[in-house]
Amino acid sequence: METAPRTADDQAPGKAALRAGVRAARRALDDDERAALDAALARAALADGSPLAALAPGAVVALYDSRPTEPGTRALRAALAARGAVVVLPVVVGAAPLAWVVDAPGAPARPEGLAGAAAVLLPALAVDGSGSRLGQGGGHYDRTLALLPPEGSPGRPLLAAVVREPEVLAAGELPREPHDVRVDAALTPAGWTALR
Repeated sequence: METAPRTADDQAPGKAALRAGVRAARRALDDDERAALDAALARAALADGSPLAALAPGAVVALYDSRPTEPGTRALRAALAARGAVVVLPVVVGAAPLAWVVDAPGAPARPEGLAGAAAVLLPALAVDGSGSRLGQGGGHYDRTLALLPPEGSPGRPLLAAVVREPEVLAAGELPREPHDVRVDAALTPAGWTALR
């Protein structure tokens, strides 16, 4: 798989140290801890009163296929599908914005991308109270989210970083670059946190 070239801000010492710390803490979790956190994440995402609780059947939710050390999404993907949501997953295509496919075996690319999506649940290493999100450093999501309607516009989906509680930081704790797209909320195994 090709990866996008790193940008200067992705190499910044502050971001590199933050990424290393979060990755180390995530690797320290054992399989039972990860499984419990992942099950709690799925329950919290769809709990009564949550932003996703009232999704209409057919609503599109963009999610990601989690790696072993990321907050797990398999149970959440299944729970969303059971409620009638259409779950779409990202596909990295070089340095281009992400492509999207329906979460089903052999599904074709979704030509409309994120157009019409109700929510985009993003992988993140950390998020702060101002909505700044620390990603893996490839810039794929930043390039993709930059194509969405501006903040506050009709048709803009809810943007939420999926993290664990210690990865939700106070406003201003994360470095923010001009190209960084702010998120609206954090989703953790303990529930939702509105940002900004």
